[in-house]
Amino acid sequence: MPSFRPLYRASSVPLDKDNRSVKRAFGRDVMRKKLLRRNTLPEIQEEGLLTPLRRPSSYTGYSLLPSDSKRVRDLEAGPDPPYHRLHSNVEMAAALVDQAMQGRYLPLAVVYHKDYESAKRAFILYHKLFVARALVYVTLMLLPFFEVPAWCNDKLPNPCGDPKIYPVSGLPYIHPYVSLVIETCCVLLLAWSVALQRYFMGSRFWQNQVSIYKVVLLVAMYMSISASALGIAEKQGIKISMYLRILIPIVFSRAIRGCFRMTVLIVHTFMDITVLVVAFVMLSAWLATTLFSVSTLEFKDYGTSLLNLFVLLTTANNPSVWATAYRTNRLAFFFFSTYLLVGFFFLMNLAFSVIYSNYKAQMAVEVAKRITARQGNLRAAFSLLDIRHQEWIDGATMIALFLAIGRYRHIPDVRARTSHLFLALNKRGDFKIWSDEFEELCDVIAKEVESPPDVRQLRRRSSKSEMQFVTHPVYSYVMWAFTLGSLAAAVTQLNVNGSAEAQLLGLGFLFGWVFAMDALLKICLQGWKTYWQSVLNKFDYTVTLLIVALHFFSFVYPDVRPWVSYLLIVRGFRTIALLSLITRWRLMAQTLIIVIPATAPILALQFLVSSVFSLLGVHLFGGLVYEGNPALAGTQYLTLGFEAFNYNDYASAMATSFNLCVVNKWYVIMDGFAAATNSRWSRAFFMAFWAIAVVFTLNVVVAFFTEAFTGQMEKAEQIRVREMKRSAEEVPGLGRRRVGSNLPFRTARSLSYYDLYEEVVKKT
Repeated sequence: MPSFRPLYRASSVPLDKDNRSVKRAFGRDVMRKKLLRRNTLPEIQEEGLLTPLRRPSSYTGYSLLPSDSKRVRDLEAGPDPPYHRLHSNVEMAAALVDQAMQGRYLPLAVVYHKDYESAKRAFILYHKLFVARALVYVTLMLLPFFEVPAWCNDKLPNPCGDPKIYPVSGLPYIHPYVSLVIETCCVLLLAWSVALQRYFMGSRFWQNQVSIYKVVLLVAMYMSISASALGIAEKQGIKISMYLRILIPIVFSRAIRGCFRMTVLIVHTFMDITVLVVAFVMLSAWLATTLFSVSTLEFKDYGTSLLNLFVLLTTANNPSVWATAYRTNRLAFFFFSTYLLVGFFFLMNLAFSVIYSNYKAQMAVEVAKRITARQGNLRAAFSLLDIRHQEWIDGATMIALFLAIGRYRHIPDVRARTSHLFLALNKRGDFKIWSDEFEELCDVIAKEVESPPDVRQLRRRSSKSEMQFVTHPVYSYVMWAFTLGSLAAAVTQLNVNGSAEAQLLGLGFLFGWVFAMDALLKICLQGWKTYWQSVLNKFDYTVTLLIVALHFFSFVYPDVRPWVSYLLIVRGFRTIALLSLITRWRLMAQTLIIVIPATAPILALQFLVSSVFSLLGVHLFGGLVYEGNPALAGTQYLTLGFEAFNYNDYASAMATSFNLCVVNKWYVIMDGFAAATNSRWSRAFFMAFWAIAVVFTLNVVVAFFTEAFTGQMEKAEQIRVREMKRSAEEVPGLGRRRVGSNLPFRTARSLSYYDLYEEVVKKT
C-alpha cells in the first residue's frame, strides 16, 4: 500500500451522499476564503508580465511515446470526458502556475473574482500599462530640469535674469502652465492604473496599505496641481508637488519601493553607528583644541576643530588641515594618524559593513516573501484542481493543467513528456500528486519551458549549404577588414580636400553597399528573427540602412554626402566587439548587461535621494551665487572657480550633488555657501548630504553592485564550463543531445531585481 500523509482528518460519523457533497462544497468555500486571507503579497501588481495571460495555444499535434504501462498511456492520453467540469478551474490554476513559474504572482482576488474573465482582462491591461507608468516616473523626474527655479520672477526665456550674472545650467525653461499640463497627464494615467487595480482586487484593495498610499498621494498631487492652476500658489517655491513627485516612483514602483523599504528598515543601524562616530569626532575635537589651539588656526577653538576634523574624516582636506600643526611639532603626527586609523579606516569601514550586512538581512526577508507568495499561488492552484477535496490530483488532471499552460508558454512535446514530468513529481510512486509534491511543479515546468535552440532554424541553416561560407571564419575576417578600411577612409576624408575627398566619399558609399550585402546574406541564412536577436546585428543594420538611404538622398541633395563619413565612423565603433574575442572580457560584458538592469531600482533610489537634496538646495540657496557677490570675495570657492556648482536651478543642483557624492573638495562648496548665507548652520545641509547620500545609500549601492557583479561572474564561469562539457557530449549534426538526456538545456535569461536578491542571499 502506498504511504501518504492526509492533510485533514476525516470525520468518524458516516455521511450520506448529499450531506457529503454539501460538506465538500462548504469545505471548498472555507479553503478559498482562507487562501484569500493568507495571501501575503498585496504588492505583486506592480511587476510587469513577460507575456500576456491570453495567448492562443501553440499545440497543433502531439506524438505519443510507446509504453507498456497502461497508467502511463492514460497519462499521455489526457483527461477523459468526465473531467470537463475541471475546465474553468484548470484555466485559473494554469494562470496561477504560469505566474509562479515566472516568479510573478497572480492575485488570488483575480482568481476568485465574481467575474474572472473581466478581472483577468483588467489585470492584463494593468500590466500593459507598466511601460507607460515607467515613462511617467521618468517624465516627473526630468520635469524639474526644465522648470523655472523658485527664486526667479522674470519672464521667459531668462526668468532668472542675465545668465552672465546668475550662472545657471543653460537648459531651456518651460512655462509653468506647460509643467502643470504634463503633471496633470501623468496623474491621470496613474489614476487610471489605480482604478484598474481597484477593480480586479475588489474589496481587498483597501486592505493593502500601499493601495491607500497611492490614493492619498494622487489626491495630494491633484490638490497641489489645482492650487497652482487656480493661482493660489503663485510662486513655484511653495509648489508641494515638486516634492510629491519624488514619492511617486517609491509608491507606485514595486522595485524602488522594495529598496526604499529595506533602506528605511536599517536606519536604526545607521543611527547606532552614527552616534558612535559623532562621539569619536567630538572627543577628538576637544583633544585637538587642547593640544593645538595655541599653535594653529585650524584648531583655534572647539567649533573650528570640530568642523575640520569632521571634514578630515572624509579625507577631503588631508593633509593640509594638519600640516601646520605637524610643522610646529612633529609629535602631532601620532594624534592625526591615530585619528585617521580609528576614524577613517576602522569606524567608517565598520559603518559600511554593519549597514550592508543589515541590508542583506532585509533582502533575505524580501526573498522569503517571494517564496511564500509562490507557495501561496501553487496552493491555490492545487485547491482549484482538487475538486473532489481529496488532497491529491491524478495524472489526467495534470495533463489538463499542462495543456492549459500551453496557452501561455511553449512546452515542447507536452504529451510525449507527460509521463516523465508526472513520474518526476510523483515521489511516492502511487500515481497521485499530493500537495507537497505539487509545489515542485514550478521548477519542473520552468525547465521544460526554457526550450533548446530552434531545431527548425538549425535545419534551415543546414539546408542552405551554398551559403555556409557566411559562417566561415575567413568571411568574418574579411568583413572586419572592410570595417577597419571604411573607418580609415572616413577619418582620412575628414582631413583632405579636393578630388581626394570626392573619391573617398564614393569609396565610403561603396563600403556601405558591401555592408548591406553582408546583412542581406546573414538574414537569408539565419532568418530575420535570429538575426535581429543580436545586438551587434541591430547596430549594423541600423547604421547600414542609414548609409544606403543617405546614398539615395545624396542624388537630390549633394551637400549631404559628407555625412557618410560620420556614419562610417559610428559603425566603426563595432570594433569594440573585438574585445569579445577574449573570453574573460566577453563574460564581463555579458555580466554587466545582466546586472545593470537588475540593479536599476537601487540606483534609482540613489537618484531620488540626490533629487530631494537638490530641490531643497534650490529653495534654500537659489540665487545666492552671482557675479559680484561681496560675501564670496576671497573664498576658496570663488578662487577655484566653483561658482558653476550652485543651486540656482535644479540642473546645476544635481551637478553639485554629484560632486558632493565624489567627496573631493566638497568642503569648499560647503564653506562657499556658508559665506553666501552668512550662517554656519548652512553647513548642516552638506553634512547631512554626506551622511545620508554618501555614507548610507551610496555605499550600499556600490557594495550591492560589486557583490552582484562578482556573483554573476562566478555564475557565468560555471555556465561556460558546463557549455564546454555539453558541447563535447552533443552529437554532430543538429545539436541533438546524447541518449538519456531528458530535460532541454536551460537558456540564459535576464535577471529581475528579486532574482538578483535571491542569488545574493543564497551566496551569502
